[in-house]
Amino acid sequence: MGTTNTTNHIGRKMQKKDLHVTFGFAGNATLIQSQIIDIEKGEIRNFNDPLSQGPLCDLDDVEAIENRKRWLQNVFGSIQSEGGSNFIDDNLSLLRELIDTSNTYEKIYLWVGDEADEKITTARLLFHLQDLSIPIYRLNFDKMEFQNEKGVKLYPTSLQVMRVEDISEASQHFDELSAGDKQFFVSIWEHLRTDQSVVHLFNRSGKYVSGEDTFFDQYLLNHCTDKPKRSPFIVADTLFDIWEEFRGGCVGDSFLYHRLNELAHGGKIEISNRHEDPERAKVVYDVRKLN
Repeated sequence: MGTTNTTNHIGRKMQKKDLHVTFGFAGNATLIQSQIIDIEKGEIRNFNDPLSQGPLCDLDDVEAIENRKRWLQNVFGSIQSEGGSNFIDDNLSLLRELIDTSNTYEKIYLWVGDEADEKITTARLLFHLQDLSIPIYRLNFDKMEFQNEKGVKLYPTSLQVMRVEDISEASQHFDELSAGDKQFFVSIWEHLRTDQSVVHLFNRSGKYVSGEDTFFDQYLLNHCTDKPKRSPFIVADTLFDIWEEFRGGCVGDSFLYHRLNELAHGGKIEISNRHEDPERAKVVYDVRKLN
């Protein structure tokens, strides 16, 4: 009896776990809250660096890493995460850890979609795991069946926009990546890791589109008029246009507010009537288009 118990205990101790990879705080929190992952059998790890924006970097490229940090700090302000670190270093550390421990997992499940941040994160991860032989699965959002309260079919493209109660349905639609699938993602990162642009997107046809800081400026200017207009309305309308062309998740409002301020510095628009709070003043103000 004692021998059997000891053997079973050792077997359980040595059993490999599955790795579940998420992107973004919202997607990670939704998966955890669903409690669909048995923590005895699965481990959840989360990436959150928005790789669709800013100069890209890879492991051990010190110059590129510092360049990315400077750009993001200039656009978004603080990039600090808990514990005095920053999310760029945190994500690179996680990538190194998964590379080093990848063979200790039974299977890998990628809870990610085709939005730019998630697609590029997947590409970078699979580039570094391309010699791994264990099965890797990825969500297939096209197979999911979701409807709103009026019975209209929904087309989610990311875990980040899903409800906790949707996770059970989503979990039924994982596809194992073939060698060709993996090479598709590997080739994306092979190209992007040398791309010097700062905007990295995929249009609805899946074609890669890149550009500089000014990429979204015309989208913003399209919603500016010769009469003062409040900045949140301009940004909201611009986000709608961008999401229609590139899907959601490819850019946040912080970057667009930053670009409005840059357009003002460049004499394209005039900013006035800023919010009285210094922090709010960076994003809430009147905008008038200059001829």
